[in-house]
Amino acid sequence: MHRDTALIGHWDSAPFDHGVMESSELEFRGDGRGGGTVANALGEEVTAFSWHCPEPGVLEVRDTDGDVERVRYAVTRATPAYTPDAIPAVRFEPPLFFARQYARSSVVSP
Repeated sequence: MHRDTALIGHWDSAPFDHGVMESSELEFRGDGRGGGTVANALGEEVTAFSWHCPEPGVLEVRDTDGDVERVRYAVTRATPAYTPDAIPAVRFEPPLFFARQYARSSVVSP
């Protein structure tokens, strides 16, 4: 299965979540495992998943219950609100784990 190495790492929606009460984090590992976290005032929910890219610009995640979600994505640079500089980012359409845009917060080894 193909995996886009540009996705590998830890991603955080917080830089793009100004004024909302929820944030999300994603982690994509090189071996096809990953996880998503959605946090809000009530706590956080963590979901483990496997992932691959069936075609360029398309991400497919399968959670441990077997549910599959397919989204389009683009890895680029974006400028969060209240900061002057563009940072590495990924944008999903439709949103993935309740967020549309994430900033790279670190690289994860396979």
